Amino acid sequence: MNSYLTIGEVVQRLKREFTDLSVSKLRYLEDEGLIEPSRTESGYRQFSVRDVERITLILRLQERYFLPLSVINKKLRDYDLGASVPEIENLLGSKKESADTGAAPATQRPLNLNEAAQLTKTPESFILELKNYGIVGNEQTGSGPAISSYDLECIKAAWELRTIGVEPRHLRMYATFADRESLIYEQLLRPTYRHKTPESRSQLKERLDAIDEQTRVLKIRLLNRDLRNKLSDLL
Repeated sequence: MNSYLTIGEVVQRLKREFTDLSVSKLRYLEDEGLIEPSRTESGYRQFSVRDVERITLILRLQERYFLPLSVINKKLRDYDLGASVPEIENLLGSKKESADTGAAPATQRPLNLNEAAQLTKTPESFILELKNYGIVGNEQTGSGPAISSYDLECIKAAWELRTIGVEPRHLRMYATFADRESLIYEQLLRPTYRHKTPESRSQLKERLDAIDEQTRVLKIRLLNRDLRNKLSDLL
């Protein structure tokens, strides 16, 4: 009996817990050096039970602690070498408890302003300023702004950009571009997936993952090209 899974089978197995998981995301984890699936003679990826456990751990580290992949990679390497890594130890303990009790994993709740500030190590006033310029979403709870995992990544990136003088007001263009871009894709996709069947929802998620991957490449390459052209006299 074959004990290995294809990349599509891994996605289907983990989709219940990680609803936004896609084939492209697993490929990206491999590109970043976090996972190393073996290959068949024909070059197809094959994932062992240990590979699936590793992927699950990586995704839980992302969801619970909002860690960037570079940090997760370092923590995994440290843990593999025998170092104590509290985040991983906590998750593995939670995993064992979940398996023993049969309980489903808890859904990550939105964070309040204070929690987001502590996790990202940024002032609350900075987060509110990002919200004013559309970089952080407008979701609210009874106690104030609700900060999602997407927001946390944006907050960290914006805070890092301050080191070269980029302020929240300069980032407003990204919110504007995102709104215009999403309108284009909405117009193109809505007629095809308007029926809201389980199959159409699944297909739409896959299509959105593909759009995310390809537009990410375009944005990175185009910005990198133009920056290098504009700074060519300094390089």
